[in-house]
Amino acid sequence: MPVRMHARWVEKADEDVLEYLRDHDLATPSEIARAIRAPTTTRRVRERLRVLSQAEYVAPLDDDYDVYQLTVWGRLYLDGEVRADLLIPEPSAQRPGHVLHT
Repeated sequence: MPVRMHARWVEKADEDVLEYLRDHDLATPSEIARAIRAPTTTRRVRERLRVLSQAEYVAPLDDDYDVYQLTVWGRLYLDGEVRADLLIPEPSAQRPGHVLHT
């Protein structure tokens, strides 16, 4: 298993989401929430997908943000080729799933 270069903003559930998308071409937040190891809700998965999208690790396939796919950057992160601390999408405590822009 490759050594992933974590960052403070990456959560365990994020890795589960990324791994699920690696194994499935496309997925909805509810599908991912039902399938990943960590017990979670669709709302929480949707929030983390927004953050992962800001980091360019996943990409929504429609304007409704209902279907996502893994990007090249997400695949490189999973392979241990990208340092997550080089791109820091700081999650907002006031607006879960949204990112603070610095």
